[in-house]
Amino acid sequence: MAEIIFQVPEDMANGASSPERFEMSTTDATSQLRRWLAPLGSDLPSLFMVGGAVRDHLLGRPHKDLDLICPQAEALARRLGRIHQATVVPFLKKADAPCHRVVSPADPEDFLDLSPIAGGSVAADLGRRDFTVNAMALPILPGAGFGPVIDPLGGRRDLETRIIRACGPNAFRDDPVRILRAVRIAAQLGFVMAPVTLDLARREAAALVSVAVERCVKEIFDLLAQPASAGHIRILDELGALEAILPEIRPLKGCGQNAYHHLDVWGHSLAVLEQLEALLAEPAARFGAAAGAVLELLHTRRRLPVLKLACLLHDLGKPACRREAPGTGQVLFYGHAKAGAVQAEAAARRLKLATHDRERLVLLVARHMQAADWSRPGVRPGTLMKWGRRLGDDMVLLVLLCMADTLAKRGPAADADERRRRLQWGRETLEAYFDIVVPALGARPLITGRDLLALGLAPGPRIGEILARVTAARDAGQITTRREALEMARKAAGQ
Repeated sequence: MAEIIFQVPEDMANGASSPERFEMSTTDATSQLRRWLAPLGSDLPSLFMVGGAVRDHLLGRPHKDLDLICPQAEALARRLGRIHQATVVPFLKKADAPCHRVVSPADPEDFLDLSPIAGGSVAADLGRRDFTVNAMALPILPGAGFGPVIDPLGGRRDLETRIIRACGPNAFRDDPVRILRAVRIAAQLGFVMAPVTLDLARREAAALVSVAVERCVKEIFDLLAQPASAGHIRILDELGALEAILPEIRPLKGCGQNAYHHLDVWGHSLAVLEQLEALLAEPAARFGAAAGAVLELLHTRRRLPVLKLACLLHDLGKPACRREAPGTGQVLFYGHAKAGAVQAEAAARRLKLATHDRERLVLLVARHMQAADWSRPGVRPGTLMKWGRRLGDDMVLLVLLCMADTLAKRGPAADADERRRRLQWGRETLEAYFDIVVPALGARPLITGRDLLALGLAPGPRIGEILARVTAARDAGQITTRREALEMARKAAGQ
C-alpha cells in the first residue's frame, strides 16, 4: 500500500485561526461556563475550551462534556471546587492525560473537565487529538466570552465539508478505539470519513482486540443508539473492526441458507438491522396508535442498542446447526435459537455487558422465533396475555425483531402476502400490548392469597397454583369479577 501523507492547508499551518465561515452560536456552553467562571472575574487564568465541545458549539449542537485545558488545571479545578462547594474528581480521561472533573453539588450532570495543556502549547495539544473536527480550541475570556478559534489542522474546513479526518498517521495506532469513535461521530453528525482515514483505520483495526472491551462496547452501543447505524456497522465490518470486537460473527459469513433467504446468514443479519431502522423511521405507519409508546420504551434502559445488537446476533446458532435434508438437500437449522442463545450468553459475558443488557440480549436470541408462532392465524388472545405477563416489555422487542426479520427474508420461497400479513399482525399486537396487556399487568388482582386462606386452604404452593389459574382465566376473558374469581378458586380447591 502506498505511503499515507498528511498535508495541512497552508493557511492553517503554525496554529493559525481558520477563516470565519461559521457563525459563532450561543449555546448552553456559554451559560454553563458563565455559571462556573463568573466568580473569578478578571482573575481568569489562560483557559481554553477544546475537543467535541468546540465542534458542537460551532455546529450549534448541545454539548455533552465541557473539556477545558489550562497550564495549572488541578489548581484551577480545586479553586472552583472551593468556590462552588463542588466535588473534584481526579481521573484519567485519556491514557496519558490526567484530568480533574469539577461536579456541581446541585446537578451531577453539570460539570467541567480540566486537563493540563499537553505538549507545551495549545497547538501541540490539539495535534495529539483524534480528529481535526475535535482539534480546535476557543480561548475563554472574562465573562465567558470566546476569542478567535485556534485551528491548526483545518477542523473548521472539515466541519464545512462534513469530513471526519484523523489528525495524523498515528491517530489509530495511539488509540485503536478511535476507529469506533470515528464511525460513531460520522453517524451522529451525518459526516463521512476521509479516504486516508479509512485506510489508516483498516490498517489498525486488528489492534482493537488488545484494548479494554468496556471502551469498545460503549462506542458500539453509542453507535447503535443512532437512528441510522446500519450503514456505519457495515463500515466497521468492512474495516475489520467489527469482527475484532465480535469474532462470533465470523462463521456467519458465507453460511448459506434455504430458499426463504436471498443472503447468507451474516448478510441477512445486517439486513434485519437495516429493516428495523426502516420500521423505526416511520413509526406511525408501522406501529399505528402504539408508535409513541414503542419509541418511548426503546429509548429507556438501553433497549434500542440491545435490540439492534440482537438483530446482528439472533442467528448466531445457525452455522453449528446447519443441516441438509437427505434426498431434497433442503437447508435446515433445527435448534439454532437455543444454540445461538448459548453463544450470545458467552459473547455478552466476554463483552462485560451489564446484567440486564446481557439477559435481554440472550432472551431475544433464544426466543426470536417465538413471535412468528404468535403471529399464526388462530392464536388465542389469552396466549398473548400469557406471554405479556411472562416477558413484560421485552415482548415488544420480540415483535419488532420478528417484523424486521420478516422484511429481511426475500428469497424465492418467501411469500409477499405472508410478509404483509405478519407486518399487520405486528402492528395490531403492539397496539394490543399497550392498550390491553399493559393495563392488565397493572390491574389489581381479583383475589389474593389471603382470600384463599380465608376459604380454608393451607399455606403452600397450591395457593400460587390457584391464583395463577384465576389470573389466566381473567386474561382469557373467562372471568371478570371478584365473585367469579372466588367461585373458580372454590372449585379449584375442591370445595
